[in-house]
Amino acid sequence: MPIVLFYENAPAGAAARIESGLATVLDHYPELAGRIGRDELGRHCIHLNNEGAIFVEAVCASEELAPFLDKRGNDVKDLVGSSTLELGDGMNRVPLIIQVTRFACGGLALSWEGHHRVCDGSAHTQFLLNWAYAARTGSLTPGFVPLIHDRSFLFPRNPPVVEDPLVKFIHKKMSRTTVPGQEVLTLTSNLTSKQISHLKSLCGNKYTTYETLSAHFWRCMTAARNFEDRSTLVGHFCPANGRSILNAPPGFFGNAIYLTFVQTSAADLLDGSLEHAAGLIRQAVKRASNRVFLESVIDYLALEQASEDAQPPQPEAKDQSWIPNVMIPCWSKFPLYEVDFGFGNPFRFSTVNMGIEGAFTIGPPRKEGITEVLINVRKEHAQSLLTHLGNCTQGYF
Repeated sequence: MPIVLFYENAPAGAAARIESGLATVLDHYPELAGRIGRDELGRHCIHLNNEGAIFVEAVCASEELAPFLDKRGNDVKDLVGSSTLELGDGMNRVPLIIQVTRFACGGLALSWEGHHRVCDGSAHTQFLLNWAYAARTGSLTPGFVPLIHDRSFLFPRNPPVVEDPLVKFIHKKMSRTTVPGQEVLTLTSNLTSKQISHLKSLCGNKYTTYETLSAHFWRCMTAARNFEDRSTLVGHFCPANGRSILNAPPGFFGNAIYLTFVQTSAADLLDGSLEHAAGLIRQAVKRASNRVFLESVIDYLALEQASEDAQPPQPEAKDQSWIPNVMIPCWSKFPLYEVDFGFGNPFRFSTVNMGIEGAFTIGPPRKEGITEVLINVRKEHAQSLLTHLGNCTQGYF
């Protein structure tokens, strides 16, 4: 998913400084400078060929930055280079694309997109911070830990063994539906720290911010979809970080994210309390937070990958929907507002709509204490969703 950071009063030469920092740090991230493709046996791989990232510099001389701050989804697409999902033919994909856009007012927008086959959000955020430091100083971050590119701790067992039956269940549920021509909007829900505290109090102050907010948005989206059959099973995918469970080495750069899943009926989710929903999410994450589960995930994915490798490259599917489920990753601990290239921290961030309905992004809090949540929703459900979101913060359904 492309991310956009907005900066005020960037000096002349800001783009050159950003590019210079990228050149300094990219030598230490060969995966991001390579290409995603296949090896001589047809297996998916990353070619460490040092072809480099794509860096685009653009100028918006006729417009101010301010009007873009409240735009989301496709309305900010002009600030983003071509998607990593679009460039390449499946045999030579670019893993990192960057665009710097200067505005007449002196503002600047920086967008980047990294491919998830290369790294997850946690790894990419560390790359951003090291890149920004290199742009400010011309050198690597003090105490820079040499990156570990060895992925052997993620290798499947021989032979692969899927010991935990929950793994197969979850991954069968992961298939998204295709809805040709669906119109997906990206809405924003801005929550103050007071509103978040209120929601947590509805859960007896027993649950984390993520558990509380994801339960809140899961219920609101389910209500907005207004399933005619209230026995419809609705699910919630929770991305989790497997680094600590798998004993990933310090400095590991890659993707160690896996998915947990919880499912219940629409009636149970909506008739129950927010605390009930948060409890379901906690149980699901706890159930999957063990080595047996993760090793089963790795082995299952290896078997699936072997099947995919045997097929010719396929175009990325579009018009995708998670309905009747939701996908809610949390970026609240990603230091996006600390990415300083030498002209101050960004003051806003945004994402570009990838057309996947039912996907949420819980962003990091801004300095004024606002947590921004970006939501992809079908146009016909948007008004109902906004209504439920408004009702929830005032006392719930």
